[in-house]
Amino acid sequence: MGRSTIEFSKNAAKDYQRLPQDYKALVDASLSRLANGVPMDVKPITGEKDIYRIRVGRYRILFKKIESTLLIAKIGPRGDFYK
Repeated sequence: MGRSTIEFSKNAAKDYQRLPQDYKALVDASLSRLANGVPMDVKPITGEKDIYRIRVGRYRILFKKIESTLLIAKIGPRGDFYK
């Protein structure tokens, strides 16, 4: 992917603030690796164009790739993430 810029939607920023402190560190590290093009377990969302998810422990991060920007749309626990 190369070097990308990370931006948070308003909802994703709220999701991030609600994360437990230990998961914030994991999310930060994962987003940094993602932005730097480090290969990760990125999966496309079925039926959606340019929308992907990554796993961070029991949490998921939903993002959209827009040129060289990764727009973080949602961060949440696996249980109700896809509803």
